[in-house]
Amino acid sequence: MWRRTSRPIPGGTRAFVYALLVHITLLFLLGISLRFSTRPSEPPRVVQARVVDETPKPAPEPPDTARLQEQARRQAEAERARQAEVKKQQEAEHRQQKETERKKRAAETEKAEKKKAAALEKKRIENKRRKEAESALQEQVAAEEKGRADARAQGEVERYKALIRQKVSRSWNRPATAGKGLQCTVRVRLVAGGEVLAASVVRSSGDPVFDRSVENAVYKATPLPVPQDPQLFEYFREIEFVFNPEN
Repeated sequence: MWRRTSRPIPGGTRAFVYALLVHITLLFLLGISLRFSTRPSEPPRVVQARVVDETPKPAPEPPDTARLQEQARRQAEAERARQAEVKKQQEAEHRQQKETERKKRAAETEKAEKKKAAALEKKRIENKRRKEAESALQEQVAAEEKGRADARAQGEVERYKALIRQKVSRSWNRPATAGKGLQCTVRVRLVAGGEVLAASVVRSSGDPVFDRSVENAVYKATPLPVPQDPQLFEYFREIEFVFNPEN
């Protein structure tokens, strides 16, 4: 068998030496890095990026003066309208408040007037009742006094009527045609002192001649006897009596 005898490669020893040096260097650097890695590391800094828009911007348009003025005018009108509405509302509230106060005062005044009127009406009714009671009492007293006066005067009245009949009888002239049993009722009006103002037959005897003779006798007998007391004379201002010559 044929065997090829190998030859040593040129430069092999040098490469091996280089490789060994590289490994030693790496191990040294690794040790150094391990020693320094035990120190606390600083936090990484955060870098904020800002995007700059470098797009070219269009030139600003010139302002629309007319549009701005119209907008300003509309805003001013709107503001004036708002202020006018606020003022109108305030005035309405003020009027409402005044009206409420007026109604309140009117109600209080009406209440006071009704209370005053009720008090006056109560007082009027009380005065009316008091006056009616006083008047009734006065009438009762007057009636009682009149009754007593009438009772006292009745006798005097009858007495003076008898005196009047007697005087008229003495002044009477019997007519030739007058029969017996004739009588009539005579009404006589007198004044103070007994003067006769009028005499008339109010119930005839049936004989006109007899009736006229009695009337003439009354006028002839004036003044008739009457009481001097003025109160008692009131019963004789107008009297009626029956004339009967036979009685």
